Amino acid sequence: MELAIFGGKPLFDSARHRKWPIVTEDDRRAVMRVLERGVLSGSDAPEARALQEEFAQAHGARHALLTHSGTSALQLSLAALGIGEGDEVIVPAYSFVATPLSVLLQGAVPIFVDVSPESGLMDPHAIEAVISPRTKAIMPVHVHGCPCDLEEIQAIAKRHGLLLIEDAAQAHLATYRGRFVGTFGHGGAFSLQSSKNLSAGEGGIYLTNDSDALERANQVRNFGQDIRRSDGEHYRIERPLDGHRSLLSLGIGSMYRGNEMMAAFARSQLRRLPDLTNGVRSKAARLSEALKALPGVFPPALPKDRSPVFHKYRVRLDPQLAGLDLSHRELRDAVIAALRAEGCEVVLWQSEPLPHHPLFQKMVGFGKGFPFFQKDASQSDGERIQENYRANYPGVRSLLDGSIVLFSQSCPLIAQDDEVVELYIQAFYKVWEQRHRLVDLVKKGGAPQEQ
Repeated sequence: MELAIFGGKPLFDSARHRKWPIVTEDDRRAVMRVLERGVLSGSDAPEARALQEEFAQAHGARHALLTHSGTSALQLSLAALGIGEGDEVIVPAYSFVATPLSVLLQGAVPIFVDVSPESGLMDPHAIEAVISPRTKAIMPVHVHGCPCDLEEIQAIAKRHGLLLIEDAAQAHLATYRGRFVGTFGHGGAFSLQSSKNLSAGEGGIYLTNDSDALERANQVRNFGQDIRRSDGEHYRIERPLDGHRSLLSLGIGSMYRGNEMMAAFARSQLRRLPDLTNGVRSKAARLSEALKALPGVFPPALPKDRSPVFHKYRVRLDPQLAGLDLSHRELRDAVIAALRAEGCEVVLWQSEPLPHHPLFQKMVGFGKGFPFFQKDASQSDGERIQENYRANYPGVRSLLDGSIVLFSQSCPLIAQDDEVVELYIQAFYKVWEQRHRLVDLVKKGGAPQEQ
């Protein structure tokens, strides 16, 4: 069968994909309930409080706090622990930029470490080399919904007296050795952005077992005001905008709260999340079983002690094992073009290591170099940070140059039915059976370079 990229008929119509999130009548009724009640916002509003309780219970944690984004949830997790100016936080060089941005927004400096090229997860063996007297915390990212090696990272943190904060933005209900991520460290942060397995359009949740940290985070979330969760005892739903708390700001904060429509939608989605999670795991297992039979194709690496939730499904490609005279990038770009022509959604998601973004290469920060360059920092500190940002990060580069992400932000794996999964398998087999033709395509300049 002729490949579509060479003029053949596409295997299927890309319109066959289902978009995410899938909105049900239960979701619509949940949002309408908010509108009919007429209470749209507030720290103690009923939907927000209920979501916090239900999310914490679902993950086996004591406390949860609704925020307006996953980034603000990360920032609150740092603020609650007193991390700020003069501090450094170790983060992976592969993630979404929100991870290091949350550190910068607290006036601290992110220090990057490489990742495993097989999984994209923070490499524990790279951590100790970048620990300095300024290091205060390690922030591993459970990227693509696969848990990091938390036991080893925890051991390093304990050995050096460092805090552990989990970026679980993509990892709702993922488990490490039977325990939900987001509960291992001193705090965890999740995202409710539209593409996430638990979606509310936008939003985030800060998770913690520390009651004092919760109160500090809640204060920052509400303009730095002395607001206690016990204020809910005085909450009157008929006067939702009135209250008894002091409006005096005790410290720097902002308005990082979520809203009631966001909370109601997330609560409705949360009720279906366990079934959806089981479903996406089953679909991923089917894909992996089929793709691992192809020479030079490697499905996501899955350690036996972890249960991922496949927010993204990344496949590695090895041209040498596939018998192709192509570089990793050439094969990657040719396969993306060929699969897209067959009707598949295929993306890179990221194209560069995080420290290679202009944000970190220029080190302008808030305009005059802060927080990269701080008053009490020595010249050697600045040189060390610059060296960290200009390092090569071979693990990230190998991952990005030699892999693709099946499905997309708008049409992720979790949204698709079993028939679409089978069509992806057929499309991959169709392309792989004729993979040697991709060499000519590349040599003739026919495969577009992905950016």
